[in-house]
Amino acid sequence: MNRLGRKLFLSISIAVLFIFVLFVLMANLLLPKYYIYKTKAKLVHVVDTIVAIPANQVAVSIPELEQKYHVTIVDDSLQKRENDLNESLLAQLAQKKVTLNKFWITDESLQKIKSGSRVNKIYDQGKLKSSFYASFIRKDQSVVLIGLSMAYLSDTIQMINEFILVLALGSVLIIVLVVWLLSYRMTRPLKELGEVAKDISELRFRKARTKTRDEIGELAESINAMSDKLKAAHAELSRKNQSLKRFMSDITHELKTPVSLIQAYAEGIQDGLDDGSYAATILRQNKSMAKLIDELLHFAKIERDALERRPFAVKDLFFACAGQFRLELETRHLELVIRDELPANSLIDADPDKIRMVFHNLLSNAVKYTAYHRINVSFKERDSEIELHMSNVFQGEITDVSQLWEPFYVLESSRTKENSGTGLGLAIVKTILEQHGYRYHAEVLDQTLHFHIYFKKEKSPRSA
Repeated sequence: MNRLGRKLFLSISIAVLFIFVLFVLMANLLLPKYYIYKTKAKLVHVVDTIVAIPANQVAVSIPELEQKYHVTIVDDSLQKRENDLNESLLAQLAQKKVTLNKFWITDESLQKIKSGSRVNKIYDQGKLKSSFYASFIRKDQSVVLIGLSMAYLSDTIQMINEFILVLALGSVLIIVLVVWLLSYRMTRPLKELGEVAKDISELRFRKARTKTRDEIGELAESINAMSDKLKAAHAELSRKNQSLKRFMSDITHELKTPVSLIQAYAEGIQDGLDDGSYAATILRQNKSMAKLIDELLHFAKIERDALERRPFAVKDLFFACAGQFRLELETRHLELVIRDELPANSLIDADPDKIRMVFHNLLSNAVKYTAYHRINVSFKERDSEIELHMSNVFQGEITDVSQLWEPFYVLESSRTKENSGTGLGLAIVKTILEQHGYRYHAEVLDQTLHFHIYFKKEKSPRSA
């Protein structure tokens, strides 16, 4: 038997034994008094019945009362002498098969009866192991005795104690069996849950197979839910860890090239090999490195800063951002086609500075990688959201669209910064949208890259 089973067995056994001991004490202390109380109450009821019967009908009613209440009733005249009266009553009791070796009505008791009082007597019969409980009343000029034989309670109580002992032993055996079954049914799923919890603590995520409709079943469901969430969290943490490793590798790569060039050209100047272009190259590489550091600091600041939300017209903000790219669009001979299907008062509740950054980075990304000189943008209402859809044809290949949102991911493997930039633009977009709780996704269809962003509409303008 396991520890839980032993604990259940001891607890239940102690409770049962306590109950049995309590029964024994009650049988020995309270049962005699209760027995006498019930006997007296029965005789009182018979006495009250006789008192209510007319005197001339008592003799006729005695057989019926004796049969109904299982008592013995005899009567005689109060005019007789004490000895004669006792002998007469004793003889009548003997005729009714009530043999008493100890019976006597004293003169004091007779005087009380004659005065109309009730007299109750218990006559202990000694070796007969019985007692005779008698009530005496006066009925007209006669004394009426209503009696009831009582067995000795000591023998009865002893038998009750023996019976309780047998019950206690039998109960203990039943308890052992029941506790073993209960502990097996309870501890088997608990043991399984313990093993599952241990596996989860060792990052081996699995589910318990316990199917019960009680608190253990609810615990199993909670552990299974916890296992699923921890598994997802662990997978996400592992993915972020890999992203962090790749992020550090990319930073190293991004900084190593300009640092190496600066060192090489600086050594060339030191050795007198400068043809007049070395200083310009050093400045250009230093500028590129400073730009990257500024982008990294900006990226970290975005994740750290709190949002300053307020209602504003989302398409007006987009048109303002698009206007900043007019010169670059003309230079690259690109066409920006915007299809606006929004009402004039379409508002969102967001941080306008950060949403402006989202629009700027999306437009910048589209301008850099667009082929066939066209960028398509549309605004639509979808239930409680405003959808921004931006698409452009691109050159090259995207194997995993989800990588677009990772820091330092660029479409060009050569990482030519004049064309590709730092690769932090879409990572910043992702961070800002997740801060606002907006849905977003990207997809590639027929060599066309599509971005979808869903802004939650503001129902009505709020006062500042």
